[in-house]
Amino acid sequence: MSEKKGTIVVVAAVGRDQPGIIAALTGAIYGLGGNLDDATMTRLHGAFAAMVSARMPQGRSADDVRAALAPVAADLGLAITVQAVDDVRADAPPDHLITVYGADKPGIVHTVTSRLARYGVNITDLDTRMAGTDAAPVYVMLIEVASAKCDLTPLLLALGEELNVDITAHPLDSEAL
Repeated sequence: MSEKKGTIVVVAAVGRDQPGIIAALTGAIYGLGGNLDDATMTRLHGAFAAMVSARMPQGRSADDVRAALAPVAADLGLAITVQAVDDVRADAPPDHLITVYGADKPGIVHTVTSRLARYGVNITDLDTRMAGTDAAPVYVMLIEVASAKCDLTPLLLALGEELNVDITAHPLDSEAL
């Protein structure tokens, strides 16, 4: 007889950055018997943003998680959402890291991501930031993708020329993830 699996929840939290947010979020989930599996957390212009997924024990629901996180949200001034999701693993794991370096201009993210979508490439993670100096800023974008066996080379060459950026794809070792 197999044991039934519990609910998977995804929690998103946004608010002013301050010490203790991660401890409070994870503590509330742990207090319900939940186990985190995937998480991403960052600061953006002084704001904290996090998304975590957790497997809750049988009998615990998304409503239980919302109730446990309500005092955390109130104490730390966070906007928190909780969503139950299906326990489905991605069909294709990420297989390439695309890097983009160039002068900052509006539309880089949209142009690159919409072109990738048009070719059936799934974005599994994306990170952008400004690097360099104030006198010589460089826009950097790192995109982890599942390329669906698409030949990325011609696509990236065309994007690089169109946007006047350096854009390359590097194969990922699944063990490094």
